[in-house]
Amino acid sequence: MLAVLSLSACTGGNEEVYSQFVHLPEHLWAHTVPCYFKPGIEGDDMSITLSLRHESEYEYANANFTVDVLTRDSLVMRHPVTIRLVDDNGNWTSDGFGSLYQCQMPVADGVRLDSASVILVWQSMPCDTLYHISEVGIDVTRNK
Repeated sequence: MLAVLSLSACTGGNEEVYSQFVHLPEHLWAHTVPCYFKPGIEGDDMSITLSLRHESEYEYANANFTVDVLTRDSLVMRHPVTIRLVDDNGNWTSDGFGSLYQCQMPVADGVRLDSASVILVWQSMPCDTLYHISEVGIDVTRNK
């Protein structure tokens, strides 16, 4: 019982309503191809978190993305996101072991979603193709 209450306190009472990762074949990602998520949920006060799984061979200190939220009516949000992956000493800031790492970053809070909403994540690095990214994920929580 105490463990359940502790877990509830850590999440601030927010309820995770959607979580999915998209696997990137051959661990490469062209800037013209978005990762596509269709949560199929509705709500006015949603939070979105972006997750990234990368290999130790990833060659940049950060990763830049653009996150678009589309409803059946319009583009609700376009949000640039930069995740810093390496600290000032050259160490990975991501969690992981061996050659695989994962990190997360909040993208937006208070977002309105409808049942037709789509979330697109684009890599927006200066290169055409980004290598050594294995998966991109989205978590959506309902704020309480």
